[in-house]
Amino acid sequence: MKTIEWIMMGAFIGALGLSIWKVYAFFPNKRLSDDDTTPESVELLERIMVESYRKGISHSELYEAMLAHPDFDPKHFWRFNENRLRHLIDHYRFKDPNFCL
Repeated sequence: MKTIEWIMMGAFIGALGLSIWKVYAFFPNKRLSDDDTTPESVELLERIMVESYRKGISHSELYEAMLAHPDFDPKHFWRFNENRLRHLIDHYRFKDPNFCL
């Protein structure tokens, strides 16, 4: 191989290594403190939902009741909205198919 080919191959391998390292360095390695998608957070939201549920309650009323629950932390569940509540209800119905809203 010629010298220029060795230099080009070395530059390519060096740039590839640097790119892989940069991608790895910016991947999140630890959980964020306000991550509400962890299994523990989903379990807490399900418990709050079941405790706030009353027969004949609508989605918006259940949403407001959950926001008023003493265990609900608005700083931790800052992304919680009515659409997230619908997903939570669908997820909970796998555990308890008789849960109706």
